[in-house]
Amino acid sequence: MRHLKVFASLALAAALSACGGPPAEAPEAPELASSESALDCAALSGPVYHRIKPSTGDSLYTLNVNEAANAATTYGYTEDRGVAFKAATSLATGLSPVYRIYSPSRAEHFWTIDATEKQNLVATGGYTTDEGIGFYASKTADPCLVPVYRYANETLRKHRFAITAAERSSLSAAGWVDQGIKLYVAPTTPAPVDTKFSFVVIPDTQNEVVSNSTLIDHRMQWLVDNRAALDLRFVTQTGDMLNWDTPDHIQYVRASNALKKLDDARIPYALAIGNHDTAATCPGGSACPGNVNANLRNTTTFNTYFPVSRFQALAGVYETGKCDNAYHTFSAGGLDWLVLNLELWARTGAVDWAKTVIAAHPRHNVIVITHSHQTSSGGIEQGNGGYGNNSPQFVFNNALRLYPNVKFIFSGHVGSHAYSETTGAQGNKIYQMLTTYHDASSNPTRIIEVDTAANTFSSRVYSPYTNVEKTDGSKFTISNVSWVR
Repeated sequence: MRHLKVFASLALAAALSACGGPPAEAPEAPELASSESALDCAALSGPVYHRIKPSTGDSLYTLNVNEAANAATTYGYTEDRGVAFKAATSLATGLSPVYRIYSPSRAEHFWTIDATEKQNLVATGGYTTDEGIGFYASKTADPCLVPVYRYANETLRKHRFAITAAERSSLSAAGWVDQGIKLYVAPTTPAPVDTKFSFVVIPDTQNEVVSNSTLIDHRMQWLVDNRAALDLRFVTQTGDMLNWDTPDHIQYVRASNALKKLDDARIPYALAIGNHDTAATCPGGSACPGNVNANLRNTTTFNTYFPVSRFQALAGVYETGKCDNAYHTFSAGGLDWLVLNLELWARTGAVDWAKTVIAAHPRHNVIVITHSHQTSSGGIEQGNGGYGNNSPQFVFNNALRLYPNVKFIFSGHVGSHAYSETTGAQGNKIYQMLTTYHDASSNPTRIIEVDTAANTFSSRVYSPYTNVEKTDGSKFTISNVSWVR
């Protein structure tokens, strides 16, 4: 049996001192996948026992209760931490093996779901004992799972897993370094559903990046710093992130660097593309020469700085390799959500594609972001700007109003702010919000706070840079919302 080999390695660990090469470099955290990924949550039912050897600090994670007991009585793993989490005992849909290896020089057991990391550590990292597969877990997030963080202690030359906030805080306080999320497992007890969360709508930031990046940088850092306080799950932006392109692409650089703060914090986001984000707008804001409609669809520079690989919750695109029309999924408040970003004055093909996406996700609450939808007075825009394709009214009539799960439409482009409700073809309320401002002295940010249990959402526009909340009517609460469940 495999655990007999494990006992041999434990004995070897007890006989050797914790010395040897430097800690292995941790791999990147696994990318989050959409909630559409097939996953057999029921398979993750095996309790994984956690035992620690006080004399070395080495951790043992095992599905085998007998191994856990014998490790305590025979090999000194006497600190009983109970059941750390639940995993699968065999391969199942959506799961991957978590490999177990051992380093005699470090006197450390190590677990990784990354096959490449395992091979490198066995080949050159001093983890010369391959103990096979410890258990099975997921590389991607799912509503039924919780993330497993890996921590490293340079003094002890050991690694340890943590799931709960208390575990993570305790390790951090003791000097352990957070290496990020490494896999996903089932919790020991189902966590109560948190029915409250927020998402953010960032307006046109074109005036924030013309001469510097102070305001957009400040906003993104504020979102990262206040992620927990806001219970922030998703960030959107409704277009005209840039004002115009230049040969050095400096405005793209500023915007890209600002959004990297969200990348690094693994806060998912989606971007709508405005006319100023395309080849249609030249320096100073004038129209570029050439076919203006073709220029509007030329988003090469935007997609260079914001490739599809940057969108952590991305689930699909209209055109391969382009984020102009895309959808993203996440779960929050016990419900599933889909963020659909649509191009400005959309082509009929993009509208038809949007219909297929919404129709294929009937259990998702849909949030639409696009650059032009509402007028400054709150109505739906009837024109296409003179150089687009279909009007926002066409997009609404032929796609967005047809499906009962479309809940929000956010836009920018004109005016400052507006709110209106309209009724979809199946009697559903659709909540439309315009957020523009064109501010160059503060960084207004619309915060939408959702309570799925109370069937409400509230809106407020706050400027982190000036610590001022707008009192212009953009703050309100809507009740009796019929969320899709």
